[in-house]
Amino acid sequence: MKNSLITYLLSFFFLITCFKAISKVPSHPDTTSCLEINGKILNAGEGEDGTCLIELLSSNTVVNWATLKEGKKTFRFILKKNTVYTIKISKRGYLSRLVCIDTKLAAAEEDLYNFSFETRLLKTADSEKLNKEFLDFPIALIYFDHKKDCFVYDKEYTHRIKKEIVMK
Repeated sequence: MKNSLITYLLSFFFLITCFKAISKVPSHPDTTSCLEINGKILNAGEGEDGTCLIELLSSNTVVNWATLKEGKKTFRFILKKNTVYTIKISKRGYLSRLVCIDTKLAAAEEDLYNFSFETRLLKTADSEKLNKEFLDFPIALIYFDHKKDCFVYDKEYTHRIKKEIVMK
């Protein structure tokens, strides 16, 4: 009887140890992720159905997506390093917008950076006076600036593309 009680207690202890080992989450962070990008679509809830689709593409393939509805205006994606992404923002009755992100970093870089932006979509009906040739271009190019040690957008490009869109 004494042996069976000891065997039972040892078995119980062994099972508890196994469950703890199985349920442990690795403590090291995902070193392939480098950028948390947060976006806000200021007029996401407007329009016919009040929804806005955000697609994250890599190599012309959708790798993640978010649907903004019921008053929600913000989204978030975690991006892997050394990859080129495109965020496509679309909404019925509005012009789609593109934002391109290049996450090329040094091999030793393991930090998770943050970048936030906000934008407003233009109604399709208001686009008649715009230069249609430039509407398919990305509105912003985001990349890692090694001098500033952070992700930034190319202000000169964005200024130039906005200027070209309104010139007809």
